[in-house]
Amino acid sequence: MKTKTSISIILLFIGFLINAQNTKQNLLDGSWMGKTNTKELASSELVLFRFELKNNSIKGFMDFPDKRLKDISLDKVWIINDSVFADARKSLGWAESAPLIFKGKMMPGDSIINGMWGGNTPLKLSRTNFVFQLKTNLNPKIAGYKIIKLIETTPIKDQQATGTCWSFATTSFIETEAIRLGKKPIVLSPMFFVRPTYINKAENYIRRNGASAFTEGDLTFSVLKAYKEYGAIPESVYSGKNDSDSKHDHADMNKALLEKVKFYVNSHGNLTPELYRKDMDIILTQTLGKVPDTFIHDGKQFTPKSFAKEMIGINPDNYLEITSFTHHPFYSKFTLEIEANWNNNQYLNLPLADFVSVIDHALLNNYSVCWDGDIYEGFKNGFAVLDNTKIITQQIRQAAFDNRTTEDVHNMHIIGLANDEKGNTFYILKNSSDNNDCGGYLYMSKEYLLLKTISVMVNKNAIPKEISKKVGKNL
Repeated sequence: MKTKTSISIILLFIGFLINAQNTKQNLLDGSWMGKTNTKELASSELVLFRFELKNNSIKGFMDFPDKRLKDISLDKVWIINDSVFADARKSLGWAESAPLIFKGKMMPGDSIINGMWGGNTPLKLSRTNFVFQLKTNLNPKIAGYKIIKLIETTPIKDQQATGTCWSFATTSFIETEAIRLGKKPIVLSPMFFVRPTYINKAENYIRRNGASAFTEGDLTFSVLKAYKEYGAIPESVYSGKNDSDSKHDHADMNKALLEKVKFYVNSHGNLTPELYRKDMDIILTQTLGKVPDTFIHDGKQFTPKSFAKEMIGINPDNYLEITSFTHHPFYSKFTLEIEANWNNNQYLNLPLADFVSVIDHALLNNYSVCWDGDIYEGFKNGFAVLDNTKIITQQIRQAAFDNRTTEDVHNMHIIGLANDEKGNTFYILKNSSDNNDCGGYLYMSKEYLLLKTISVMVNKNAIPKEISKKVGKNL
């Protein structure tokens, strides 16, 4: 009897602890806002935390209204007694030795958390109903600008809390190419292309013993490879979300994938590609859902491959990425040295004048262009314009790449041209993220494009004949 009584007491105590922890988690659920308290008032900033209780764990996001940044995922949130801890070192790209983004104590009344921001800055959080919203421009026309060319395309996409801009931009590009070929406009699933890309990237990371990129970032090449091997599927059939009402959020999935590939990098013996590719697929399915083998569209049954062939009709071999850098010969292809190029893809290298000539010629002849580049300077309020206007030369562009003030950060889709009142050229882009109030359509100046573009993808037929002759067999 004493043994049974002891066991009962222990179970009751464990139940009490679990219930107490859940109660604390419930108290944290919701939005909390505060302003960092610094000596220099100008450097203070508004911080908005959003905590959600999900599957007995706490999910967290950060918004920075003053910086116009939204939906930055927290790596981990946890509670010990009355203390709250939030880690964002991976999300922010900080070193492992960096301090926690926030730690604080819940005060009596459960409407205040007194804590520290980044290890040394006081931050008091208060409960709030404030919802921070960023602007999304759903109209490609902007007052004071004359549209010179606007290519027919599909609706704006939203990558939400993911780093898969590369798939959203390239999917939009594929949809637009299908329209150019005379196909009926169709909205495709970007997440359909994300799945095989993660699995291939995982195998590459494991085979290289961890000496390769394994992040959310990627390139147009991976979407075209997935399209070629697996086809395409409508967004209405496969959204890439198990819950259709939820938003895309890959933080937990990315963490689980990274832990699994690191485990396999340190494994020996019972290790096969079939084993780890299957494990990757299981993790992806938990967040993205299972892809159907067949589906019905407009009353007809398709497989992803038959759908791509009949309803889209592009040839993925007809596209190439072009760039413009002096550290490799012009009019030839080379492996561009950026982290996302984990598969050693080849880029066609052109002088800057020819590079921009290809872009302009493509757009004016109804070929849209997929863009990859930097958005850390002058990217706000629906415009991408350099802070200091200057003439961009080949040397200035090269220096920006070499000193990393131009980096591979974001992908978008160029679908048109416009002029301002002074006749200056602007490129009209579709963006899948609303950070810095640049959601939806935005205008990019020619100077910005020349300096901040890493590369663009175009149809080979969009390249002017005189440039094609210079490239020759390398096309």
